Amino acid sequence: MKIAMMSRWNIPCGVSLHAELIGREWVKMGHNLQVLAPVELEGYRCDEDEPYVKRCYTLRNKPNYFFDPTSFLNQDCDVFVVQNLEILPMEDMLKVYPFIRERAKTVFVVHEGKPPKDTIFYEFDWDAVVCFDERYKKFLRDIYVEDKIKVIAYPCHPILYGDKIEARRKLGLPLDKKIIFNYGIGIYRHLLPILERLNRGYPLILLTLTHIQDWYDLFEAQKGRYQFIELRKGDIPIRELYTYLHASDALLIHKDSAEAIVVPSTANLCMGSGCPILAYATNFFETFDKEVIKYSVLGNAIVDVFEENEKIKMTLRIAEQYVRENSSYEIAKRFVELFELLPEITEKRALA
Repeated sequence: MKIAMMSRWNIPCGVSLHAELIGREWVKMGHNLQVLAPVELEGYRCDEDEPYVKRCYTLRNKPNYFFDPTSFLNQDCDVFVVQNLEILPMEDMLKVYPFIRERAKTVFVVHEGKPPKDTIFYEFDWDAVVCFDERYKKFLRDIYVEDKIKVIAYPCHPILYGDKIEARRKLGLPLDKKIIFNYGIGIYRHLLPILERLNRGYPLILLTLTHIQDWYDLFEAQKGRYQFIELRKGDIPIRELYTYLHASDALLIHKDSAEAIVVPSTANLCMGSGCPILAYATNFFETFDKEVIKYSVLGNAIVDVFEENEKIKMTLRIAEQYVRENSSYEIAKRFVELFELLPEITEKRALA
């Protein structure tokens, strides 16, 4: 099957991660994939692009905006997939979309957490609209015919366990301290005194890896007061991220509730490592039950992890089962099954 996908790619964001996890599985399955990706900010990518990635536009309202229509008009594909339409150059895309739709089945993957305000969004007619859970489906029913709306869970990185000692030696981390890992997103400063108190009974490191300059500067400023902070900067490929996860005792994800519907893409990415996830109990994690360690009191949750009590062991078993059921392979397969079920492009539609 020939699949074209318009999406962000190879950068640290939930849209890109979703596209990469399923897209790379499609390639492994033997499908022919072409990714139409935007040009990103200099130095923002995590890794080198694959040969099937073409960067041929910029996102909406970005400096030096451009859109190459020939990359879309020349597509020879069976299925055309669009990820997170709202952030894409919808005005220019709408001009070429009728030509794409004449030749290919079209599938929209919804990352939007609420109905967009831009009316152009509603001018696209899709063969299928994919969302991650019933929360999305609830508002999508007011936009699309319900038969077109399909629920396919956000994918997880496959199970990939590693050796803690080996990982720490590789990364130059101490073997005699507990490590709490904070990846990619900010951690609020009010949590640092909590970690400082824990550090007295459980010598620890707060290992922070971020590509966001403001967060890096904030942690750098805090290191003089909180000497347990280990700060590293940059975007890294997933394979290197998993080495950090294998080296850690827990991954800390502390995010306040969002106004819109959200999925915890960082958790989906990292759960397959076997590293326990400490998750602030907000709407980012409302669809998870016992796959992560939800907390309102961080100190108690960390002690549970450090003591490796039965509750934590049960969480890891449940997380492993969740990852196996929603691995990138399983989710990519569900997409292919959807593609095959969609009606073939008829002569009548091609002439419409």
